[in-house]
Amino acid sequence: MQRFQPRFPVLIFRPLLRLALLPLAAGSLLSSCAPTQTEPTPSAGPLDVSRYLAVGDGYTAGFSDGGLTAASQEYSYPALLARQFARINPQAAFTQGLLPAGTGTGYLTLRELNALGIPQTSRVTKGRAVRSAYFVNPTACGGPDTTFLYAQAPSAPLSQNLGVPGLGLTQVGVAGLGNTANQNKTGAFNPYLERLLPLNDNRTYLQTVTDASANASFFTFFMGLGDALPYMLNGGECGAAPSGSLLNLNAKKVLDQLTANGRPGVIALVPSLQNLPFLRLGGKDGIRGQLTQGANPDSIYITSSIGNVVRPIDAGDFVLPAGLARLGRQETVALPGGGTVQARYGLSRRNPVSRRDVLDLNEFSRVNSSLIGLNTELERLATKVYKLPFVKLEDELFFQINTRISVNGVEYSAAPVRGNFYSLDLYSLTPRGNALLANAFLKTINKSYRANIPYVDANTLPTTARPQ
Repeated sequence: MQRFQPRFPVLIFRPLLRLALLPLAAGSLLSSCAPTQTEPTPSAGPLDVSRYLAVGDGYTAGFSDGGLTAASQEYSYPALLARQFARINPQAAFTQGLLPAGTGTGYLTLRELNALGIPQTSRVTKGRAVRSAYFVNPTACGGPDTTFLYAQAPSAPLSQNLGVPGLGLTQVGVAGLGNTANQNKTGAFNPYLERLLPLNDNRTYLQTVTDASANASFFTFFMGLGDALPYMLNGGECGAAPSGSLLNLNAKKVLDQLTANGRPGVIALVPSLQNLPFLRLGGKDGIRGQLTQGANPDSIYITSSIGNVVRPIDAGDFVLPAGLARLGRQETVALPGGGTVQARYGLSRRNPVSRRDVLDLNEFSRVNSSLIGLNTELERLATKVYKLPFVKLEDELFFQINTRISVNGVEYSAAPVRGNFYSLDLYSLTPRGNALLANAFLKTINKSYRANIPYVDANTLPTTARPQ
């Protein structure tokens, strides 16, 4: 386990009167100070931030560009928060289960942008931190799949960043989710959790949080997207949409442990799903005006999840990036009565967008209603039960990103590659995106706890965490 020692240059928190926009506010205007005023002394207020614990899924872990690397871990929003806490309290410690330097679990690299502005990527597997053991899961969606065991982090003490890519709130009570002994079984197994635990450890994620929080003085909680993403990324064809009641029940179980003995923290609400680029770009409005095949969105045909009916795309349907990459491509299609015909993918009833390449209205509604319900429950728990602050990430950051903002002259938007915020997988964040996310937390921390913790200067961070 490594103590947090960032490898990027020291960031300088500039005086407020020199900022055009506050990075944390993602576009909100900042009132300037009078020349005679001095900036308040940095302070954590009544908070003890010396032992910070981050709980969450891939966003918390630092997942970026379709993978986890040592660099992306160091640019995770908890790592950036911990760095700002250390400016207030130099004795503050923050450990992460870092992968070996220069390695990772594989990541995406850009080949080109297609005519619709969708990144065309390749997966880099060279230099992955893979241990010798792996298993083939014959029940994986789409057929057999190889799951690797990655370089194991020191298991004692437990990492203070408990972000686990691929972890769902619905899974926090699953025993053996990170147990190496379960790797060859058909049940749930998460190699990202496995690498954070001792070998053959049968603890649930909830038990792991309980153990890690025993000495924590402050926490952040950001979970829920890990339940929605696998379902959405596979067009609703892999597994089921998360149960709203189980999301709510498990969120309370985790938060009950995190808030034990009056421990302070911040609870994050999940941003809107339809604004994530991998969905937004493939919505009817997102496609409109971008087609180069002489067609319009009303000419796109999809295969509905209900009855496999072929119908025109409608509002609320989303063609996924894999489908957008094929859209309009001339393909050979077998006819029911024999023979073949040439038909453009998605632009002909004979060659509609496949179910795996589209998340239709019914599938989206299933997962979206569960996440909306989770946000309602998290807000209720924060205000009525735990009396803790919460941050509406959609209002504080993600909506502003979709409408474009400028931070000290640098533009941030949801645009792939050029937007500086989203990574190549079109849902996880770049280092700069994580800085703005960290600042959204800091805005709530400062306001709710009467603190004055400096914000991260996002513009000084790189636009990618891929190994160089």
